[in-house]
This record gives sequence, structure tokens and C-alpha cells, in this order.
Amino acid sequence: MSDTKKKNTAALDLTDGNPIRLLVLFSIPMFIGALFNLMYNMVDTVILGRFVSAEALASVGAAGSTFMLFNTFSGAVGNATSILVSQAWGAKEEDRIHHIVGQSLITGLAVALAVGFLAVFGAKGLMRLLGTPENIITGSVTYIRIVCGCTFAGLSYNVLSQMLRAIGDSRTPLYFLIFSSILNVFLDLFFVIVLQLAVEGVAIATVISQLTSAILCFGYMWRKYPALRFRRRDLLPDRAYLKAFAGIAVPMTFQSLATSIGDMIITSVINSFGSDIVAAYTVGSKVQNIAVTTFSQTAFSFSVYSGQNFGAKRYDRIRSGMKSAILLIGGAAIFSAVIILLFTRGFISIFIDPAAEPVIAANAITMVRIMACFLPFIGLIWLYNSCLRGVGAIRPSFISGMVELFSKVILSVVLSRLFGATGIWFASPLGWILGILPVAWYYYSKKWLPREAAA
Repeated sequence: MSDTKKKNTAALDLTDGNPIRLLVLFSIPMFIGALFNLMYNMVDTVILGRFVSAEALASVGAAGSTFMLFNTFSGAVGNATSILVSQAWGAKEEDRIHHIVGQSLITGLAVALAVGFLAVFGAKGLMRLLGTPENIITGSVTYIRIVCGCTFAGLSYNVLSQMLRAIGDSRTPLYFLIFSSILNVFLDLFFVIVLQLAVEGVAIATVISQLTSAILCFGYMWRKYPALRFRRRDLLPDRAYLKAFAGIAVPMTFQSLATSIGDMIITSVINSFGSDIVAAYTVGSKVQNIAVTTFSQTAFSFSVYSGQNFGAKRYDRIRSGMKSAILLIGGAAIFSAVIILLFTRGFISIFIDPAAEPVIAANAITMVRIMACFLPFIGLIWLYNSCLRGVGAIRPSFISGMVELFSKVILSVVLSRLFGATGIWFASPLGWILGILPVAWYYYSKKWLPREAAA
């Protein structure tokens, strides 16, 4: 394994060296990737809002929580794979890595087929259940059926890129993401402006771009990293692997499902205020995504750092790395908050013309300013969860997700009745604060450490 690492210099060994330097080096490509991923997602919204209509924009926004519901399965497969590969890589068990890769690919294919079936035949019922306004429901259903019905495209890229990141290569997924983001821009413009396909156009463009990046990622991985090549026997069902995989993926899936269901309940509350508030929420969510890019990838990448060091039994490095990550994320979150508060209207103007849509703009500005004041808390909840997931401690992360979920749902209902739409904007930030408590307690109690190391 050591020879493999030396030959493949794109892969960082996170078990040796200065933690803060390694975290910065590893997360920089992921940060750049997050910017392109933002562009990937923002282009759809900008083109629909600027070249089609506010209703088309709201259609995609209303589909957001349902999209996240179906996407939870993709995320669970990718994250479980990342944890298993990073721990095996840290322990220098190459044969085990071959097996994990093969098993993850066939598991991912099975999940993708099941999710695609559910999305195609369940989209309309879900959107009706959420009380989606009649003027946007057709577009929402169309978007879900195309993007989620072709889940295999996004899931494939997610799993393959997570494998590369798990061995410390965060640069290669970035290159393919940049390519697919640029491709998505051209395809969006072609399908929407030239072919006049509106919502269908941005959905088709997304699927084509995801599939292209997945194919490129697989080809590179197979050629460059022998450790990530699976063998024929690795594709045969393995009960031991499925048990280990399920031990990570199932709790994460239930947590993500619960969170998605909570988001869908919040969406139904937002839907009750009409399409203008739905559009405001869509725009505000996009600005939130911009705001968190400065620190989100440092938080998410910590699962690889903690996974590799846990596999190598370098528990001291996990603790020192956490101290560095808290400082990095806290500083970046405060910086983002200041920028967002100073230039709120400018960020909103990326997606809509405030003069033409004053109601949407006013509500979006209120949402963004409230959210900005709580940015450090979302960074911390991501960091603690990533650390614990990397070491295989899934239960406290699940409990944290449940606390966050119920807090957000209850607060969105109660506060919306007391303060209207403005009350909804406070629900998620307050949920972040309460969700931090279980994972912070578990981390500092050292219950994630093996018994001999915690003594």
C-alpha cells in the first residue's frame, strides 16, 4: 500500500503530517469543486428565473425537498463507501479495498434502480401530498421524474468520487466536476433557450452532465489506482460486507430520510403561503448554498481525515485535527456571514430582478439575513457529524439528525403561525443549534474511542 501511495501523488496520506496543513490541502480542491457545484445548481435557477418565468423557478424550488428525499439513498451509499474505503486505506489493507469497491458498485446499482422506479411512479403523489400550488406542480413532477428517475447518473458519480476522496485524492473529482459544470451550462442554454424545453431542459442537462462525469471518473480511477480496481469475485454478494455496509448506510439513510421528510413538511408549510414565498425560499436557499461554500468542504472532508486516522489507530491526530478544523470553520463562517449581510441584495439579484419581483425579493432578503447570523452553527454540526461518521460512530449522528429534524418541523409550524413566513426562516437555524448538542457531547465524552485508547 505504501508503494501505491508514493506512485499516486494525488492521493494524500492524512495519517502523517501537520493536521491543519493537510486539511487545507485536502479541502481546497473540494472547496473549488463546491463553487462549481454551486454553478451547476445555480445555472438551472438563473436560466429559469431570467429566461422562462418565476413559476418555472418555483417549480424546481418546490421539487427541492422531494429531490433530497430520493437523493438520500445516493448519499448513504457514497458516504458508507467513503468511510469503509478510508478506514481500509488507513489500515493499508489493499485486498479489502478491492472488495469494498466491487461490492459498493453493485449495491449502488441496485439502489439506483429502486430509487428511479419510486421517483417515476411516486413523484406526482408526493407533490400533491405537499400541497404544491397548481400553477407549478406539473413542472415539479417533470423535474423529479427526469432527475430522480435517472438517479444512477448522480449516484455513480457520487460513489466513484467518494472512493477517490477516501484515499486522499480530492483533486481528480474536482477536474471532472469542473468539466461537467461547464457542460451543464451549455446544455442548459441549448435545451432551454434554443429548444424551449424549460424545466424539462434543465433536468435533462443535469442527467447528461452527471453521467458524463461518472464515466470519466470511473475510467480515471481504473487506470490510475490499482487499489480501486475490483475483481470478478468482488462482485459476488457478500453477507459480511453487506452487514458492515448496512451498519453504516442504514442509520445514515434513516437519518437522511427523516431529515428529508422534515424538509418536505417545512416545504408544505411554505407552499401554504403561495408561489411567491416558494420562489423566495428557492432563491434564499441558493444564496445559503453560496454562503456555506467557504467552510462546508472542510467540514465534510473531515470524515476522510478521521476515517484514515482511525484505521491507522492515530486517535491523537483526530483530536488535534478537530481543534484546527473548529478554528478554520468558525473563522470562515463568520467571514461568510459578514459578506452575505453586506451584499444581500446583490446576491438575490443573481437569480431574480428585485424591481420586477418585489415580494419575492423582500422575503428572500429577510430569509438570507436571518440565516447568515447562524452560519457558524451549521458549520459545527457538519464537522462533529463528519468526525463521528469517519470513525464509524453513526448512532450519535442519527440522534443529532432526529433532534434537528423535530426541532425544525415543530418550529416551522409554530413560528409560521406566530410570525408568518418570517417565522419559517428561523426554524432551520434553531434546529442546527439544538442538533449540535448530542454529537458535541458524544465527541468530548470520548465514547467513540476504543476502550484502551479512552482510558
